[in-house]
Amino acid sequence: MNKNILIVEDDSINLKILNSILDKYGFSPLKAKTGKEAMELLNNNNKVIGAILDINLPDMSGLEILKYIRNHPVHKNIAVLIVTINQDKVDTILGLEMGADDYITKPFHHRELIARLNAAIRRSKEVDVASGPLITIHDLIIDVEKRLVMKNGQPINLSFKEFEILYLLVSNPGKVIQRETILNRIGDINYAPNTRVVDMHISSIRKKLGDRGKEKSYIDTVSGVGYRFRE
Repeated sequence: MNKNILIVEDDSINLKILNSILDKYGFSPLKAKTGKEAMELLNNNNKVIGAILDINLPDMSGLEILKYIRNHPVHKNIAVLIVTINQDKVDTILGLEMGADDYITKPFHHRELIARLNAAIRRSKEVDVASGPLITIHDLIIDVEKRLVMKNGQPINLSFKEFEILYLLVSNPGKVIQRETILNRIGDINYAPNTRVVDMHISSIRKKLGDRGKEKSYIDTVSGVGYRFRE
């Protein structure tokens, strides 16, 4: 069974720690200290199921590697975790907006890392077998079976979690969906209901849909409760 995981980390000690953790849990680490090395590994290995990306690299940002992965013809759907520190809220939000499946904050427990990685891998491998007509709402067309979102005929590139959240909201137009319900939908049941992770995903979805204020908003925020897709 293929269990290749790309680790992109410029710090030798952290790279060794991540390598040991993945090896302990039966993964096959592919190690890179620079963005260039990461790209070479991706291009030379067709069987990669996930990536753990540090944001700060000597030659480029880890977010550039994330963008490279999401545009790669072979690896665009692999599970991607970004590693951040407590002060890196902006980078965390940017990473989620660009398609990262999840993030983990230093310092972290090895079991949390593996749990998040396994959950992201499961989600990346899932095939939605839903069938039926396309969902058409406002100027959006959502093909559930193909997991495609189109706006005015143009494709919108959503991450796995973003698609799940949008699908949940558009399936219940006008209904308030609680944050806890959204967390359960995307598999983040270990987060507290008041976590910012849902807000980060919603912010990314709004940006990709081109929300420009209340008059053109698809998604309303219901303070202290959750979100509602406009009818």
